[in-house]
Amino acid sequence: MDQSAFPHVPMPTILIVDDSLSYLGALLDRLERHGFLVVLAQTAAEGLMRAEFAEPDLILLDVVMPGIDGFEACRRLKAGKATKDIPVIFMTGVTDPKQKVTGFDVGGVDYITKPFQIEEVLARINTHLALRKANRELQDMIATLAKAREDLIRNEKLAGLGAMVAGIAHELNTPIGNSLMAASTFENQTGDIVHGLAEDGSVKRSVFERYIENARLTVDILSRNLHRAADIVTNFKQVAVDQTSSQRRSFLLSEVVAGNILTLQPTIKRTPFVIRQDIPESLMMDSFPGPLGQVVNNLINNAILHGYDGYCDGVINVSARLSSFGWVTLVVEDQGVGIKPADLHRIFDPFFTTKMGIGGSGLGLNIVHNIVTEILGGTIEVNSEVGRGTKFTLKLPMLAPTKQPGS
Repeated sequence: MDQSAFPHVPMPTILIVDDSLSYLGALLDRLERHGFLVVLAQTAAEGLMRAEFAEPDLILLDVVMPGIDGFEACRRLKAGKATKDIPVIFMTGVTDPKQKVTGFDVGGVDYITKPFQIEEVLARINTHLALRKANRELQDMIATLAKAREDLIRNEKLAGLGAMVAGIAHELNTPIGNSLMAASTFENQTGDIVHGLAEDGSVKRSVFERYIENARLTVDILSRNLHRAADIVTNFKQVAVDQTSSQRRSFLLSEVVAGNILTLQPTIKRTPFVIRQDIPESLMMDSFPGPLGQVVNNLINNAILHGYDGYCDGVINVSARLSSFGWVTLVVEDQGVGIKPADLHRIFDPFFTTKMGIGGSGLGLNIVHNIVTEILGGTIEVNSEVGRGTKFTLKLPMLAPTKQPGS
């Protein structure tokens, strides 16, 4: 049969550290027959060096050796970044239970008592190699899931930013349209004045006075609408910078919440719902306004999508107060359908949603929980009663904890 049709599977590598040549020779012969790649060392120091470079899948380590004994060698293996996860099976002729306890304390996974039967050695090797393989697969699965979660959260954030961009563009249409209309009208009026001067060399006082009045009105319209557009753009820039960079800064909580609510206005205008904000203007925080704004947006969107599902009107209240020294309580609540008791303990779980396939990803509240607890250093709890609404209560430190590098 053509062996090239099968994928190459590397042979497991076993490092044997023992000062007895007879044991080394016996193990080398039998393990190689069973398909293992065997690396030998006669001292603990040599074994530590070979473990670093050979990267074995398992180590058989004698306990009693000259110089560094097996226990100390195991301690050093477990302290090394490249060798800490390699399973170590001790080999010893001593049957003292205290010695076995010491071996497990320093990181050993099993014991083989000398003189040993090769079948027992093979059984223990295969067991621990299988456990290590399963552990590696589990770690790979965890890493894959973590990356998938990061990708989903990133996509959710980008989707939110995209919706915000579309909403802001729509919001800018009104002031820019008003400004263009006023400028165009004034341009026509100016053209009439210029045409009159070219034909007659003069303009009637009444016509000029009307022109001046229109000029004042045009300047007022342009000023108000362009200032409004500038405010919208400035607010959007700050919210976008906060949400994409997640940088820490000092800010007034009322301004950050108001800014994020403003970015939601184009969406909210298409619904019958109203957002009311009640936050002291002087409430200052040193935290992460981008993640905090994302929390507020997600909770408001959750109220619209779920809390007021099927309602013709409703109010979403966003309030905050100093709850104790150095802490702020932020509340987002509605008077909508509420949450069923059976679902209440699951709402922060990833992918849990009652609207899967019809607009709900099941990540919104999971992201909220992670941001509040991991980034903002706070807590979040929910109280709800079917038919009477839902209340999310966040307790946040005014001075957020320092984010760890890479977090």
